[in-house]
Amino acid sequence: MGMLTQSVASPSSYVEAIFHMDYEKAKNIYFDNHETQHYSTLLATILQDYGQIPTSYSFFSTPEREEAQNILASLSKGYINLYQTKNMLDVLPHFMNAYTLSKQQDNTPYLKLSLYAILEFYRFEYAQTNSLHQNYLDEFGSLAEDPIEEIWHQVFTLYFNYQSIEPNNRDGKNYIDTLTQLVDTHLPQEHPIYAIALSMQAFQQELNGDLEKAIALHKQCLTLCGNYNFLKYLCFRSHYRLSEIEYANANFTKSLEWAHGMKNFVDNADTLKSQIYINKLLAKNNAELQNYELAYRQYEYAVQNQFKLDLRENTLQNSKMEIDLRTAEKEKQLLLEQEKRTRNRNIAIGLGGGLAAVLLLSVLLYKNSKKKQRIAEQEREIEIQKKEKILKEQELNAIDAMIAGQEKERQRLAADLHDSVGATLSAAKLQFDHLKKNKDKLATLETMFQKTGSLLDEAYNEVRSMAHVKHSGVIAKEGLLPAVEKLARNASLQQSLQVEVQDFGLTERLEPSLEISIFRMIQELVTNIIKHANASEATIAITQHENSLNIIVEDNGKGFNATKFQQKEGMGLSSIERRVEFLEGTLEIDATPGKGTTILIDIPL
Repeated sequence: MGMLTQSVASPSSYVEAIFHMDYEKAKNIYFDNHETQHYSTLLATILQDYGQIPTSYSFFSTPEREEAQNILASLSKGYINLYQTKNMLDVLPHFMNAYTLSKQQDNTPYLKLSLYAILEFYRFEYAQTNSLHQNYLDEFGSLAEDPIEEIWHQVFTLYFNYQSIEPNNRDGKNYIDTLTQLVDTHLPQEHPIYAIALSMQAFQQELNGDLEKAIALHKQCLTLCGNYNFLKYLCFRSHYRLSEIEYANANFTKSLEWAHGMKNFVDNADTLKSQIYINKLLAKNNAELQNYELAYRQYEYAVQNQFKLDLRENTLQNSKMEIDLRTAEKEKQLLLEQEKRTRNRNIAIGLGGGLAAVLLLSVLLYKNSKKKQRIAEQEREIEIQKKEKILKEQELNAIDAMIAGQEKERQRLAADLHDSVGATLSAAKLQFDHLKKNKDKLATLETMFQKTGSLLDEAYNEVRSMAHVKHSGVIAKEGLLPAVEKLARNASLQQSLQVEVQDFGLTERLEPSLEISIFRMIQELVTNIIKHANASEATIAITQHENSLNIIVEDNGKGFNATKFQQKEGMGLSSIERRVEFLEGTLEIDATPGKGTTILIDIPL
């Protein structure tokens, strides 16, 4: 279409091409990153096809990709569900993910594109648009920076206005005047958005009661739609409105022609819904033309499709009743004419009784149908309320998940610094203190220097490992038991503290994250012994049973009063308790002043 002349690898130029509906231009905008290029082309293709071309789309399985790629991938998945598979429950979560990522990245062009997608979803789900769309519509309007974006703001405003559940709220004269002025000023008449504006102008003329102008505008819209898949729905809608106008003018034959014309523009991704609109129009026009049998079949076909779509409308019963009533009136007229010809009072009396029975049956069917309709409307209202609640919960959950993830990452980093680096430095400090006390013992001086230096090296390596976001401790040491044994060797001080490790049944590796958690708990307990227990001996016993892992850490130190133990802010035993609780295990403390301490931990496997 040639609205844009420059291909620049930037979000702004790409979004501008999308808003201009210049999808060929959008597909040809070049991005340096291969995956970004893939998703930008994919999204433009989906919007251009509008679900009319059955296509399988590919998505990369890269676990970590740039935020821009995540935004484009989420939008693509959402539009596939909206246009092609019609799986409405999976649309909004993808669009909301793109919206959240755009805000986090402070990417205004992609934020506009995400808001556009959310508003497009609510345009499809028009029964929910009375309130849920408004915040996103206002935000989109506040971000509009150029005429094309303001045009889309007016277009969506009119969509929601015309689709309002309350008929009194459907007049959009002020908005349509603004839209018309913007389109006439900034867009050529061959622009696809011009066709959208004409369709809306035509509907406003219908509301104004000027049907002649409405007909002319609808026909002008049809000439602009061309062969664009993304404007196919406009051709369908224009035929539908023209058929309705002719029906209102009692031009039933002309109305039938427009209804038949709708068949050339059926939504390939939702043929059942299209057939419902077509067959309802055909049926009511054929009923007016007294083609009752054909009308009945068309009504029945429309309602069967409606049940398949779970629209829960009881149109079939009403249609049968309407056709039966018209058939009865026709039969009544024929019988009355026969009565006049034959002047047979007995036949007239019998006919009257039969007609009364038919009318009574029709009244009963009508009341029953109305009752079913009321029940269906109540069920539909309940479903709408449920969907509104789910959508609100999804938005809140997205915010909560983001905050919780940030907080969890901060807590994890703090715990690793304390448990890993803190434990090693505590052991190094104790070694250094021991070195100062025994500096005159030349026989052990070199060994003590080596051991202290080794501990400092290990602390440095642990900090360096954290900086590179790698698993430390257990994974690097090829398992839980070797890691604990090395911890015991580092903690054992000559003539001061000896730590022994005992293992039973620990023949196979555990799940890596579980090994890391267990190692951190043992590391914290050994640190407590070094710093507080003043013990000479300590034992770490690890026993693996069939369905659980038992850990016992005991020392012969000074102990403490376990009955007065309370959780306090910081790491310590409270940190171990939180780890055990997360693993759904149990923690027992057996401590008495002057008699040492025993810690028992059971972890389910």
